[in-house]
Amino acid sequence: MSLTCERCKNPGEPPSLAKVAFMGPQKARILAGICSSCWKEWEGMEVKVINEYRLNFMDPQHREVLKKACADFLGLEPAE
Repeated sequence: MSLTCERCKNPGEPPSLAKVAFMGPQKARILAGICSSCWKEWEGMEVKVINEYRLNFMDPQHREVLKKACADFLGLEPAE
């Protein structure tokens, strides 16, 4: 399935379903509108965000920080 990426505006393939760890609407939006190339860039940035903010995924607020950082990086409106 090919798509036009919302971030880079180029045609491409979506990331692998298994690589997108988010759930619900955010995962669906990523799979429908972000190419695998931009997702790979996010994966590199994700490590930096986790380390910079010292995120602990047991804390729901920390998970929300990561979701927001992802949406900002990919140019998506935050999921509600």
